[in-house]
Amino acid sequence: MKKIYLLISILILGMVFIACQPKTVKNKYKSVVMSSNEIIDDLVKSIGGNFIETSMVIRKGNDPHSYTATEKDIIRITDSSLIIYNGGSLEGRLEWALSKIGNITPAVSIIDCLPKDKLIYDTDKNSGKKTVNHHFWHDPVLWKIAAHFIADNLASMNNVNQQIYFQNEEVFLYTLDTLNNYIKEQVQKIPAENRIIVTEHDAFAYFGASYGFEIYYLHGSSSSSDISSADINELAALLIEKNVTTLFLEATLPDKNIRLLQSTLKAAGHFVKIGGTLYSDTLGYNNDYEAMMRHNVDTIVNALSSK
Repeated sequence: MKKIYLLISILILGMVFIACQPKTVKNKYKSVVMSSNEIIDDLVKSIGGNFIETSMVIRKGNDPHSYTATEKDIIRITDSSLIIYNGGSLEGRLEWALSKIGNITPAVSIIDCLPKDKLIYDTDKNSGKKTVNHHFWHDPVLWKIAAHFIADNLASMNNVNQQIYFQNEEVFLYTLDTLNNYIKEQVQKIPAENRIIVTEHDAFAYFGASYGFEIYYLHGSSSSSDISSADINELAALLIEKNVTTLFLEATLPDKNIRLLQSTLKAAGHFVKIGGTLYSDTLGYNNDYEAMMRHNVDTIVNALSSK
């Protein structure tokens, strides 16, 4: 692992030299905005419209927690007008890479714009260390704050189009309000005692806090941490106590750990079903954020409406 980081450090030093050379501008009338992942890219496109060019650091459908910067990524980052990333260590080693690049390309973290009292923290059961849960986009109200943050940054980067950015923001905020109301209405179809979501990692803490769900998981907000048999047995015992009958898969993660949890429960005489696949760190086949959120809530409601 140290060799990998050393190699990337060497690549970054080389890219710093390259970045000091004149940049190739693809379109002199548009700014190039790079988003760290597809969910942020969707938000940037919603606000920027046709007046910006966009690209992503992490490929669509990939798990952002395990990301490591490549030479090609560093070149694209230094050739952009602005990079917007989630923050809170969601994007693996991206923040480390950005710290090495310095001020060559302006970079802003969405999580830094959120009210601190709205953030949720995970506590490591072994070390007791607290880390911020970075999956805040599963709360449409917090995503509204992110939308305004994006509009402000695009307007600062290109004040010629700032009126358009803020108009697009207003349209997007209306979409989020409509989405929020839809989720609240759908959740009412689930009996209160059934409002429990079990997934592999803690991606739905904000969703649970916003809509009244208990959230259980095998490991914290980073899917890169290891899972032991003790973790599985501990969670299985809790789920039996809670009489949980449904588990959910996540689109960006292998299903082996959830299947093992299901088998462990079955061996203990407690049968659970797989309620479907949720999109935690990706839009999946959905065209945009709203479609992804509607898919998730519809999957949850269909699975938990009755036991």
